Order: sequence, then C-alpha cells, then structure tokens
Amino acid sequence: MPGVGLGPPAAVNGFNPLLVSSAFDMQAAGLLYQPLVWVTRRFHIDTRLSIARRIITGPHHRTYTLILGRHWRWSDGTAVTTADVAYTYHMIQRLGPQFANYGVGGIPTDVSSFHILGPYRLRITLKKPVNPRWFIQNGLSLLTPLPSAAWGRFSVTSLYAHLADPRFFQVVDGPFRLVAFAFGRYVAFGPNRHFTGPDKPYLHRLVLRFLHDPESIFFGLKTGRIQIADLPHELFPGRGKLHGFRERVVGPPWGFSYLGFDYANPRIAFVRDARVRRAMMHAIRQSLLIRVQYYGQGIRDYGPIPPRPAVYLSPLARRLERVGAYDPGLSRKLLREAGWRLGHGKVREKKGRRLAFTALVPPGEVRGPVLIKEMLAEVGIDMRLREKPFNEIVAMTQGPDATKWDALTLAWGLGPYPSARNIFGCGGANNFYHYCDKHMDALLTAVPSASGKGAIYRYEDYFIKQQPVVVLPGERHVIEARDNIHGLQRAYSSLGGFNPQYLWIVRGGQ
Repeated sequence: MPGVGLGPPAAVNGFNPLLVSSAFDMQAAGLLYQPLVWVTRRFHIDTRLSIARRIITGPHHRTYTLILGRHWRWSDGTAVTTADVAYTYHMIQRLGPQFANYGVGGIPTDVSSFHILGPYRLRITLKKPVNPRWFIQNGLSLLTPLPSAAWGRFSVTSLYAHLADPRFFQVVDGPFRLVAFAFGRYVAFGPNRHFTGPDKPYLHRLVLRFLHDPESIFFGLKTGRIQIADLPHELFPGRGKLHGFRERVVGPPWGFSYLGFDYANPRIAFVRDARVRRAMMHAIRQSLLIRVQYYGQGIRDYGPIPPRPAVYLSPLARRLERVGAYDPGLSRKLLREAGWRLGHGKVREKKGRRLAFTALVPPGEVRGPVLIKEMLAEVGIDMRLREKPFNEIVAMTQGPDATKWDALTLAWGLGPYPSARNIFGCGGANNFYHYCDKHMDALLTAVPSASGKGAIYRYEDYFIKQQPVVVLPGERHVIEARDNIHGLQRAYSSLGGFNPQYLWIVRGGQ
C-alpha cells in the first residue's frame, strides 16, 4: 500500500518527480529514480547510494562542485551524466511555481550560475553564502537526475499527459521499474535488472494496492491479499485476529500534522489574530488525542520541527513536548482579549460574527477531528467537519484555481534540514494558506545562511507562539508485516522513506 509508515493510505496518481506533490506519488517515483544525494535517517549523506560521489564546497560557501559516480547507468545502458542533472534543473526553472518544491533549498531561486564542466562534473554558484548543510540536503536533493535523452524532446504539456503512463517511464536508474498501473486500483513494480547501485532488490514483484477505508485494509491483511500495511489505529483492538504477522512501530514521519486555514478567506478573518490561533492550541488536549485517536501511538508536537529525532528541537519545544500546552482557562482568556464573547448556543461572537469555521477532513480520518471539535466547543469555537476524498481536498485548496475554503486537516513532509520557507514564507510556492508575517519571513530567510542552530530555534519558537497552523500530535505508525518478510528495519527510515529493495521473503517459514 502507498504511504506505509508515512500516513493514511491514498492512491498514487503519477510518477514524474517534477510534476507530483503528494508524498505518496513521491514515494512511488523514488523507486524508479536514484537521488543525487541520499540522506540517511541520521541526516548524513550516503555516497554509496548517491549519484553524486563527492561534493566540494567553496571557501565562502557559495560554490558547490559535484562529481558524479561513473558507474551509474540508465536501464537502457547509457550513463547517468551531468546532462541528466541539468535537465532536471532547467525543467524546474521552466516549471516555476508549478514545481511543488520550487525555491526549497534555494533551487533555483538562489542560484546565480549552473555550469557543466564535463559529463561527470558540474558547478553551482549561489547568489550569496549559505549553510552548506541546508543547501546540500534541501537543495541538491531536489536535483534527482532524470533521463534527458529519453525525455528531452517532450514539452511540459506532454509530460503532464504522460504523468501516469507506464510506457513513458521505461528508462530508469533506480532499483525498480514500473510494470503496470491501474488508476484508482494499484501500481505494480518489478526489479530493475540493470540497476548499477548497491543492494539490488530481492523482490520479484511489488504491488501497491489503493485501499482507503480501515475495514478493507484489515480484511486485506487477514485474507492475505496484502502482506504489509499500516494497521489503522481504530482497529487496534482487533489486531489479535491477525495471525502470522509481526509488528513494527515507526515514526512519526519527518514532518508535522496540523489544522490549517485559508487566510485569504474573509469568512474566517478571525484566524489572522494570533490570539485566536493560540487559543485553539491551548484548547486542544494533545495527550487525549494521542490516547483516543492513535491508541497511544503518538508524540505531542506544537511546532514546525518534528520532535523525533530531536536534532533540531529548541528548549521551548522540548519543554512543551514534555508537559503539554493544554490550558482551556488561558484559551478563554485569549479569546476574551481578542473581543470574542459567548453568545447563543455557547458559540463566541464578535460584531455579529460567530467564531465558526468548516474543516475539510479525509474519509476515515474523522476520529481525531471529532475530538478537536469537542475541545474547541468547550471554549466557544464552532468547528464543523466536512469529509472529502484526499484528491478533492488538494484540488479545492491548492493551485491557481483553488476556491475559497475555511480550514483543513493535513500533514506536511519536510526536507532533511527543517526550513519551511516555501510553506510559511510570504508568497511561498506551497503557501496555499496565503499566510504572511514579515517577522516570520525574516526568521525563515535567516535559517539558510546561519551556522549552528540558533536561527532554527528562533524561527521554531516564534512559530510556536504564533501558530500559523495549529500543530497536532505526531503520529506513530504500527506496520503489520507477514512474519516471513524480513528487512523491515532498513526499509523504513525516520524521514518517512520506503525502500523495499531491502525487503526479502523466506519461503516456507521464518
């Protein structure tokens, strides 16, 4: 199933890393194309698994010279070269904000020149000095080489037309190849027999089935139709009925879950007041959410940086994770200060407007939002729920044709170096919330060029106090896998990656 160890399952809709945005699509595309830089779960670069064998940083942290490994080959036998890296870079330039991660890690917005020095050597010069770790992990990681010889003749329109066409994705350099795709049903992969990297896949066939409701997932596990899946939290009481499985707890993924708002929507202009957003944070009892929604498999979280691994967690974030922020008395005080008084039906009012909004929620994910609705009602906020398929939520809230909406519950994945300028910066490529705070902008701008963790801490602490989105607990995932499947520990990383080339099956026993 797509998204195992990452989040509630959803369908895969495309395989081109330049054109997809959902974590499920990126996870599937990652099986086909080897990254330029492979970031480990401990935030280091593994040069064995990276197309870039070496990265030389200039003395002033403005120039980065990349030397590619000469052994990497496409499945048609041709070499992976700097022309393939250049193809990706120039396509990102052409796509502009259509590229979901446009501007992340400074690609291409902070680049002053991109020069090919030979088939295995290129140099990128930036407009100003930056933190090398930020640029390498967040910027260079976007430049996954793509087959320029096979794709170079296609226009952007043609690339979109072939987004989910298995015949288009025949030239790959990753451990797997695309075998079949049935829209809305499944995607099948086979091993790339011409893979030139280490750890060639053991699996003969890998099928990701698109099952959306908890009952189908549980039934699929019980009947053997699926062999690996996240066990839906609401079905934890019945997991004793699954025989011949082993459990592995992973996560939370490297990102954060949240309740987000459309700041451009005049119907909910009240969310522009930070006191209202902070009141929501203090009204939500995260420990109860973790216990009821996730059956204890979760971690308190109030900021834009995940609490696990705790590499970039500020002292304030650490304290809140330990003691929580639940304080309904403070919540009511903040709302009174903001001018909201209790009105009819115990809903707060101000100048004839009710403190009410509608949140879009994916199907099967209402258990937590129902609890949040009850908690917010206790302090006089009316949160209504509207279930919508995940794809419809994306279409309604993201992109130039998005209509006005109130709120949504969602999760967001981060780059290895946890800066989120593209999400919370004014005019950021992924700022579908139309949020803009000049001080937040300044703090986000400082992160890429600063050494040490001080700039990250300042951004993190200001975010916690402002709550541009109301952050919700981090969700751990319990993976159920048949007991003859091995390699799970290496197959799932703390960054939310899925690497099934490390899985193997023992026939006839454990």
